[in-house]
Amino acid sequence: MSDTDPVRRRSVLLSFQFVGTALAGSLAMALVSAFAPPATQVTVLEALVSVLGGLFVSYMGQEDRRERRRDELVERLAVPLALAPEHDLYEQYLAMCRGLTELARQADPVLREIAALKLASLAGEIGALADGKVEFGATEAWRTVYERLLASPGVKEYRSVAWVRGGDYWRDQPGRQSMRVNFEAAHRGVLVERIVVLPDALWPARQPLPSDDILPWIREQHDHGIWLTLVRESEAAAEPDLLADFGIYVDRAVGVGETDDRSRTVRFTLSFDPQAVRVAQERWRRLSIYATSFRSPLDRLTDGP
Repeated sequence: MSDTDPVRRRSVLLSFQFVGTALAGSLAMALVSAFAPPATQVTVLEALVSVLGGLFVSYMGQEDRRERRRDELVERLAVPLALAPEHDLYEQYLAMCRGLTELARQADPVLREIAALKLASLAGEIGALADGKVEFGATEAWRTVYERLLASPGVKEYRSVAWVRGGDYWRDQPGRQSMRVNFEAAHRGVLVERIVVLPDALWPARQPLPSDDILPWIREQHDHGIWLTLVRESEAAAEPDLLADFGIYVDRAVGVGETDDRSRTVRFTLSFDPQAVRVAQERWRRLSIYATSFRSPLDRLTDGP
């Protein structure tokens, strides 16, 4: 607060309590000095010094408690102050605060217990989000985030691994929509590379191309400008950690999908952690050792014997 402000905090030196006490003490010492014998003056001086020392120690203790109180208040204010510039997050924070305030007025102990469990779960989810990790359960909502990332301006390269279990892989309506997003990204100039891991049932040994159950799906991607390589599942079986569905959005994020035997996604985890991205890039490099370009067998078939 500036000196020109109409209301200012007065110095303690100008307070009535301090001035009155100081005047009374000074008058008492003047009377002792004028009329008391030297021995009494020394005794009074010693007592005064002791009182002043006690007051100083008490003052320091109170100041320490006030300092801790100020730190607690600042710590409580730190969250809203940090969130205030982030309007989208701040609005959610205020909504949560209002909800918790209303919840605090509820007296039913069962409701409070249920709320505490739900809030603990929510706190865990927010902690995971703060670490850059988003997890989707048995829902197709992950595709919205997948498509949003692939369409974002900063993504100029997208690498994915498709672990195909059957001929209906990504053939349902949500899967077809995701494939269209892939095609649109490739047409915009995004480098889309995909390693397709196939079981021997869909790519028999000594056969140059996969079976007709999956070949049209692969050829469609090739025709839309996606760079494809193929891996036989049996050849990479010695390294089971390579058999997975995942996508790498440059060095920005990595998405890992868990599928069932019918190639349906039961869980999708998106991580923005740089270490997770580096691990995925290393898995891609190792899997590439087993890969065969889809263009090569096509060229051999086109050229003939």
